[in-house]
Amino acid sequence: MKKMLIVYYSWSNGNTERVAGKLQQATGADMAKIETAVPYSGSYDDVVKQGQEEVNRGYQPELAPMEVQAADYDVIAV
Repeated sequence: MKKMLIVYYSWSNGNTERVAGKLQQATGADMAKIETAVPYSGSYDDVVKQGQEEVNRGYQPELAPMEVQAADYDVIAV
């Protein structure tokens, strides 16, 4: 059987995290959360505005190291 990892990013109200959890329940996969090295802060609108500005200028925030090694998995769902 192939080893599966579910990787997700969720900042605000956790909808993505809930969907990832349902996928984990259905598949038995391991799960890991993507986090930025410097967490976003402020109101939802502030963070959305900051994110849009970062996308527009091509900025890619540094990510915190994950506790799992992606190379250890055969299938990765993002």
